[in-house]
Amino acid sequence: MHHKIVIHNESEEIKSLIDKDPNLEPLFQKKREIVVHVSKNYYQSLIETIIAQQLSTKAAQSISNRFNDFMQNDIKPEHILAVEDEKLRALGLSRQKIKYLKSLAEHVKSGALKFDQFEQMTDEKIIEELTQVKGIGIWTAQMFLMFSMGRMDVFSTLDLGLRNALKKLLNRPEMTFEEIEAYSHRWKPYRSIVSHYLWHIWDEA
Repeated sequence: MHHKIVIHNESEEIKSLIDKDPNLEPLFQKKREIVVHVSKNYYQSLIETIIAQQLSTKAAQSISNRFNDFMQNDIKPEHILAVEDEKLRALGLSRQKIKYLKSLAEHVKSGALKFDQFEQMTDEKIIEELTQVKGIGIWTAQMFLMFSMGRMDVFSTLDLGLRNALKKLLNRPEMTFEEIEAYSHRWKPYRSIVSHYLWHIWDEA
């Protein structure tokens, strides 16, 4: 279910991005290639995402492991909905997250979320579907598009790291949210590539 997307800085996509926006050239020179690990198990990756919200990677991992052990790796919606909230609280999940996990389970069980149709849907449509689940906002849906579906044209202006990286790259600290959103449109249809490279600016910091 896991596969890799390799983005190489001499690829045709990156050449076309530099043509559209020469400001990106120094960004792409910093790193020859970026490897993105994509998980195709959509349901499981959303459960992990909800559990991880506002937690350090380490804390998220340990609660996730406890959750999977407790569920005996059976995370089917029916099973999640059948477990009493108090038992989930005992694993370290907040009341809010339990609501979110059960909301996700409800949406999957009722057929409101049809993961098998996601491949055919537009990014906008998938965001619309996912954000009907409690606890999944636009940013989470955009991360899902990039890291679960491997979609190539996603830039999340809601992501503070991306906004700051772009301001740093362009040396325009005063850029507004709207200006950043508008600026990103020149990178279509490969905004995800720029996003991955912009996140890597912080690796050197």
